[in-house]
Amino acid sequence: MTGIAISGYASLDHVIVLDGDVRPGRTTTILSRPESAWPRLGGGPAYVAQAIAKDYQGPVHPVSWIGTDAPGEVYLGQLADIGISRDGMAKVEGARTPISVLAYEPTGDCACLYHPGLPDGIGLTEQQKTLVASAEWVCIAIGPKIVTDQILDMIRPDQKLAWIVKDDPRAITPEQTARLVSRADLIFCNGRERSFLESARTTSHAREGQTIVETQGRRGAVFLCNGQSTFVAAEPVDVTDPTGAGDTFAGGVIAAIMKGETELEAIGRAGNAAARALLLNRKAEETES
Repeated sequence: MTGIAISGYASLDHVIVLDGDVRPGRTTTILSRPESAWPRLGGGPAYVAQAIAKDYQGPVHPVSWIGTDAPGEVYLGQLADIGISRDGMAKVEGARTPISVLAYEPTGDCACLYHPGLPDGIGLTEQQKTLVASAEWVCIAIGPKIVTDQILDMIRPDQKLAWIVKDDPRAITPEQTARLVSRADLIFCNGRERSFLESARTTSHAREGQTIVETQGRRGAVFLCNGQSTFVAAEPVDVTDPTGAGDTFAGGVIAAIMKGETELEAIGRAGNAAARALLLNRKAEETES
């Protein structure tokens, strides 16, 4: 048993930078549409996988779904270009590959438009179940409710589980939240999601040794484990498009733990380094464009 399987929705991201906010009845001009991000590999599983694969030598498998269309082939091609396994990617006949449009306004706010493109009832294929069952670690990002139940039903006590929280009732039920709070070894959330998480923890018994990581954007992250709190500061990077930084941070943290690191500050620095590398690359692309 080795490596990690990361479940969640895929996305081909399309990034635009606007000259103002979007209002009905008024044309908003697109100032830039970066070639490297039209489209760009996106979605939680891809970002987490990229960060882990850069610092960990074992198997890393995104577990997700695409359509049998041209964008699906683009998605697979971009995975291949960065050396990420495609074994956990399932093609859904007649479906369209999920896409996102990320529209950044001058204030820095981003409007995200997401088209899932997939039919209801998507579940794990037999190949995906095999990858999940054989992994040392399993990571659950936002994805189909059926898949969350399938993984929670099949995961064994000896497997490690990471959960990247998304407080979205369309993607997770209160019952699933309670199960994840009870079972996860490692939980990632932001400040807004922390209160949602804590309300669930009051009615569920957390797994022994569970670590909660509260990301605080440019400031850094707080690690909570066994009643102790450790803050790990980050070095801010000014960039227009920070999409994926949180998932990349999570991947860096998971990779450090999978490699045997136990000291929380070192683990936090590994997560910060992964996110910073992503953002510096984005900054360089913005400068070139």
